Amino acid sequence: MCSLDFLHRDEEELCSNITSLIDVIFILLIFFMVSTQFKKASLPLDLPRTEASEQSVDEDSVKVLAVNSFSMELDGKTVSLEDLQPLLQKLYADNPNLTLSLECERTVDFEHIVQILTKIQNAGISKIGIVHEMLE
Repeated sequence: MCSLDFLHRDEEELCSNITSLIDVIFILLIFFMVSTQFKKASLPLDLPRTEASEQSVDEDSVKVLAVNSFSMELDGKTVSLEDLQPLLQKLYADNPNLTLSLECERTVDFEHIVQILTKIQNAGISKIGIVHEMLE
């Protein structure tokens, strides 16, 4: 029986508490994460310009849809959300190269923008540029 007590005593002596070691490792990890400076790896590029990349845009093919919290205007004319899709379908039928620039203020609800984008997509327009603030 003495030998069994001896084994239990060895197991207790071999067990060491490493909680403080783990704390020190985490503190070092946090220190290195905070003190490291992250830099973007980038190369300066000077890309050649060609005549083929410069395409002329027909002024009639670009329409501006300006949206704020209270109203919506298509090229300066007030439009309701219900009338937007039929109007865009008519414009797209007249000009299949129609490009729409959607200019939104930051105060516009995201749900309202999704509704507008759904109307634009249902009208068949795929060339859309989105600006998050009104340009003045």
